[in-house]
Amino acid sequence: MSRQDLKSDDIIIRTSQLPAAELGPDDTVLLDAERGVYYGLEGPARQIWDKLNQETTLQAICQALTEEYDVEPGQCESDTREFILELIENGLVKVR
Repeated sequence: MSRQDLKSDDIIIRTSQLPAAELGPDDTVLLDAERGVYYGLEGPARQIWDKLNQETTLQAICQALTEEYDVEPGQCESDTREFILELIENGLVKVR
């Protein structure tokens, strides 16, 4: 999936529940035992991952993030889109 293919109103959700360990209030580590890979998430990345526990959209995620952080909506959408595309590429998230 390319950057342009992910639309702001596409439904996005996690593909599976990976074991996770919270390392602090804003840090989480995910373990993909099948691949032998772990992912470290902190700050906004962790919040995005938490929101992907249920069906959501890029637009809804960015709305929540811009309310919490001092970030321009366009920059938030660009950065969040890139992160979600990485999650899709790694098989952690899917678009419905």
